[in-house]
Amino acid sequence: MKFIKSLVLVALQFIIIFWLVIGSSISSLSFLSIGFIGLALALLIWAVFIMQKSKLRIFPEPSTQATLIIDGPYRYIRHPMYTSILLGVCGLLIDDFTLFRLGLSLALTIVLIFKLDWEEKLLSDKFDGYSQYMKFTKRLVPYIY
Repeated sequence: MKFIKSLVLVALQFIIIFWLVIGSSISSLSFLSIGFIGLALALLIWAVFIMQKSKLRIFPEPSTQATLIIDGPYRYIRHPMYTSILLGVCGLLIDDFTLFRLGLSLALTIVLIFKLDWEEKLLSDKFDGYSQYMKFTKRLVPYIY
């Protein structure tokens, strides 16, 4: 049952991202959009680079060999990859705003919050120090949330 919940959340995440990306006109992005997307890519690359130490996975369940990573961007936020997705979506919305795309973006945000709630439960179960780590970091936005 755990894997099915994770599979559904990951599938929804990728389906919504797919619809947002294919509906975008990447060739005519403004500097502001490019800034958001560039920041998203930089954060994603940094997070993936640091997470390699812990057997990176797209599913919320940590691998059996996983270690708790608390350096790099994880020093400031617990889910920098989710933050990078949301930053990239903001960049796509800036130049190509429609109510449908806004709805997709809000749906993606909700899916990611459900996914990170699930992931944090699994990480708390696996790592004794995770609840302590949660006290000193924010979920998605440093110093805010």
